[in-house]
Amino acid sequence: MIIGDENYDRVTALINIDAEICGRYAERHSLGFGTFAELSQLPQVVEQIATTIAGVNQMLEAGSRVTSFACLPKELDPDDAELTRSRKLRRNVIYERYASAIEALYGDEDLCDLEVVVKYQDGRESVVRSMVTIKRMENPNG
Repeated sequence: MIIGDENYDRVTALINIDAEICGRYAERHSLGFGTFAELSQLPQVVEQIATTIAGVNQMLEAGSRVTSFACLPKELDPDDAELTRSRKLRRNVIYERYASAIEALYGDEDLCDLEVVVKYQDGRESVVRSMVTIKRMENPNG
């Protein structure tokens, strides 16, 4: 999800990794992980995302380039009201739920302590707590 409108001085992004693709990458490179949250924060996975974003940034005008990003520690889910059933983002819910990560993207921190409530189909709830890496892109406008 790209974040950047008249309310912000630059463009940032919240990334929802694909667990299957990133999991295969981790296995091919002998990277250990146990949970989606651990996989999403592996330095090598974050660097792969950064490389991809850097490639896209080269095709964009300076003001449209992603300057920093964070990989979310849980998959966005319709059951958590983060997506519609047709998999469209519910930006207002995401802005509220991930406010601390968004704030960190525009701050100076390299890590964000993020807590997200997860609702299960049977009605139970739990909290996913993760230290989320805030990755600053090198020279995004140059």
